Amino acid sequence: MNSKGTIIGKITRRTKIYRVFPRDRFFQLFEESNNVLVRPTMWDDPFENFILRSPVRTASGEKGEFAFHKDLYGQCWTLHTASDAMWRIYSPEKDAVRVRTTVGRLLDSLCAANKGTENDSCYIGKVDYPTEAKLKTFARTIFKDGLTARAVANSLLAKRKAFEHEKEVRIIFFEGGQTVHENGVYKYPLDPHAVFDQVMLDPRMSTEEYARFKEDIVKKTGFDKTRIKRSLIYKPPEGFVIEIP
Repeated sequence: MNSKGTIIGKITRRTKIYRVFPRDRFFQLFEESNNVLVRPTMWDDPFENFILRSPVRTASGEKGEFAFHKDLYGQCWTLHTASDAMWRIYSPEKDAVRVRTTVGRLLDSLCAANKGTENDSCYIGKVDYPTEAKLKTFARTIFKDGLTARAVANSLLAKRKAFEHEKEVRIIFFEGGQTVHENGVYKYPLDPHAVFDQVMLDPRMSTEEYARFKEDIVKKTGFDKTRIKRSLIYKPPEGFVIEIP
């Protein structure tokens, strides 16, 4: 296995990525030092993993299905630095936490947990949002050069254009073996202090709520308080004056 994993799409190891965690899950992540990937069939969009779940037809006309579509696990991140939609979707109780890392650090954490894997298994890639016509072409041609591990991972990096606003990046683990993870969940060791370089709290919190939550995070996780921020996307612009003739 490539010790550095494989990056797919127009992102680099230095590209910053973000993910919003519910309050309880955030604390659990620090307490257990595990990251959690799930089968794509568990993602919200019913068309996720549609390529690997579709029937296949060989050149000789034989029909069948992919036997390994349950061997894939993934997790969704975003390139959005500030998004009202992301907070409203993933922080319905207005108390979630957004963490920041880089493509390289996240991919390295997955590779480090799978050093003994024989075949390429660790990927991270930028999701594309083609038109419906291009999506169908993509599905028909994704395996034209063979049923490789990279092509399998790449099959999870196309999504309907209606979701383009998400600007997703996905980390993908291809088990490729006989291991069955309970409930379709794959956990691997991750040191949040080493992987995350910033924690940001919901912008809809009051100043008092933010201060209490920040103190709670420092107390329970030991995370550097100077790297805990409050999103300011709703902060009114300063020095803004309307001129009236």
